[in-house]
Amino acid sequence: MHSMQCKSLHKVADRAILDWQLDACQLAGIENIIVVVGALSDDIRQHLARDGHALNIDIAVQEDPLGTAHAVMAAMDKVRELKARYAVILNGDLPNLQSSTLKKLMLKRAQKQLICLTVNLNEPAAYGRVIRNDDNTVSRIVEFKDCTPEQIAIKEVNVGVYSVPTAFLEIALPQINNNNAAGEYYLTDIIELANQEGLPVHAVVAEEPGEVMGVNTPDELIAAEAWRHKLSL
Repeated sequence: MHSMQCKSLHKVADRAILDWQLDACQLAGIENIIVVVGALSDDIRQHLARDGHALNIDIAVQEDPLGTAHAVMAAMDKVRELKARYAVILNGDLPNLQSSTLKKLMLKRAQKQLICLTVNLNEPAAYGRVIRNDDNTVSRIVEFKDCTPEQIAIKEVNVGVYSVPTAFLEIALPQINNNNAAGEYYLTDIIELANQEGLPVHAVVAEEPGEVMGVNTPDELIAAEAWRHKLSL
């Protein structure tokens, strides 16, 4: 982001990315939130201390940035304390994700299936590609760095939002390794693990690409704000 500020505190339409996401969770009926932060997280802690959301917000610390699955591992003690049957997992860079989409994810959930959010893009860029089974369930997600040329041609991509039974997380997370091009623990590996465990994986496909646009650069921040402005018209 070419900034010393934490990405999730950058503003879209005069509100922090994190606040937009908390709004969506609250409107979707999610009450308990765990925000996973890095070791240097005073800015986020201070921001949340001033927060006005009617949510139970806790913080988990990921000491080393070793990937998305590693971030979820850092939150698991707090997940256990909540005794929740399901976890809804969101990447922290989705300012325009709508509560209605989260509700679709939650309505489809069941104890014996996993739900992920995907979108079809004309130019998928560096997003992880979605691989489907013959019955149209999701087989796996291949991160861009690990894609073959044939997989790079796939237009359906992973958004980084999941509804997962917590009992399955307990089984799956210890099985995830970092044997990949980035040397990270990918949360996307839970898709393939779910298939191995006989747990069907279904996708909710977002209708609007702008809604699930991740913000990783200043240009993407500008594009996210433009989409938010269009939404308000």
